[in-house]
Amino acid sequence: MDKLQKVRVVLQKSEQWFRGIFNQTFGFIGLMEPIGIFMEGNQAALKFAGIGSSKVISCPLWEACWSDFSPKWRLFSF
Repeated sequence: MDKLQKVRVVLQKSEQWFRGIFNQTFGFIGLMEPIGIFMEGNQAALKFAGIGSSKVISCPLWEACWSDFSPKWRLFSF
């Protein structure tokens, strides 16, 4: 196994470890860019909202469809 293959295996294991923690957490977790663009949400958050990730990925947090659950979210902006 060459160096590049070893790096790929380590990266894949790291990704699996991250996904295991991220998606098995019962709290709502999301990753955002510093300017508030939503990059990803865990399964608990998406399931609560009844949506797929495509509805919120690349959206500003204040425009994501789960803002429909509370008018307070609409006031949230950067």
